[in-house]
Amino acid sequence: MTVLGMGGASIGDMYVKISNAQAVQTLEAAHAHGVTFFDTSPWYGVGLSEARFGIALHSAPRDSFFLQTKVGRYLVPDPDGLNGTKLGWIGGFHFAIRFDYSKEGFQRQIEDSLQRTGLGRIDSLVIHDLEPTPRHGSQEEKVELAMQDLRVLEKSGYDYLVAQRAAGKILTFGAGVNSNEDGEDLRLKREYNKMYVNKLVELHKTRGEIDFLLLANMWSLLNFEAFEDGILQLCSKNGISVVVGGPYSSGILATGADPEHGGVPYYNYMPADNTVRERCRRVEQVCKRFGVPLIAAAIQFPLLHPSVCSVIPGGKSKWEVDSNVKNMNFPIPLALWYALRNEGLLPLSLKLPPMPRRRRNE
Repeated sequence: MTVLGMGGASIGDMYVKISNAQAVQTLEAAHAHGVTFFDTSPWYGVGLSEARFGIALHSAPRDSFFLQTKVGRYLVPDPDGLNGTKLGWIGGFHFAIRFDYSKEGFQRQIEDSLQRTGLGRIDSLVIHDLEPTPRHGSQEEKVELAMQDLRVLEKSGYDYLVAQRAAGKILTFGAGVNSNEDGEDLRLKREYNKMYVNKLVELHKTRGEIDFLLLANMWSLLNFEAFEDGILQLCSKNGISVVVGGPYSSGILATGADPEHGGVPYYNYMPADNTVRERCRRVEQVCKRFGVPLIAAAIQFPLLHPSVCSVIPGGKSKWEVDSNVKNMNFPIPLALWYALRNEGLLPLSLKLPPMPRRRRNE
């Protein structure tokens, strides 16, 4: 795995509908840059992302990349033929979504993903965001549905993943956790996430180790939930690695608070409000003082925590892939992080690498 990975939501037509040719060119560009960690899911474009990953990567040597997809959500044909639009995607295949976190469900889903990608094997699996959204009903009803699935995971699905790894069928497995989205109650979602992560750690200790958590939109320059709620610290304590998705917080940390093209930037899957935009402006101002692009600070920030092993931003064009690679390698002075912390723009308790001592003649 490379420290910089390639997330697959944009390849599934998340906010913008792209052509198959553009999707393939984007993924081929990432592979050409030496990116080896590719993350997709049946959920992304309800099958479209996985299929595009397969088309783009099938001609590359299979050992030259590490393929990760997800389990827990499976696809059934949509007789209305409305692509993924009913589920919030701009485009996508003609599928609807269902949930199943059982051993039998995982077996079926893995087989389906192998068929869609055509890449021979899957290297890593993620238990896909076992959370209230995108289920239907009131907040309480959605939470209860998620809890039912969590009990199913605990009963059979988790042990199946442990057994698959032991048999060499997969190399690693983890679990995804997401910040609030789609108008969820932020407080309730954070409480749910803490409960869920504690349950995963319990399973990790008693039923077989989980290799990593995939935290989306929870550890960025604008969102410190994973740190404030002790999730990162819990991972460190228990030897669980962290992969960070959504380092740009759905876009605002890439475009800035005031995008050049106009319009409102996105934060956590929704248009950013004025409070978030103002905080982003303050971060931008500090970055400018150090000559660091906001986007470079954003993509590198998650790596400040020692549990984070990889950052997987999305990309929908070769230009965006080139940008991700460039900004992951942009030299950032350590003093920038101290300045952001001193101005209250990073958690005050966040430990930073020590500043180098100056020599007496400097």
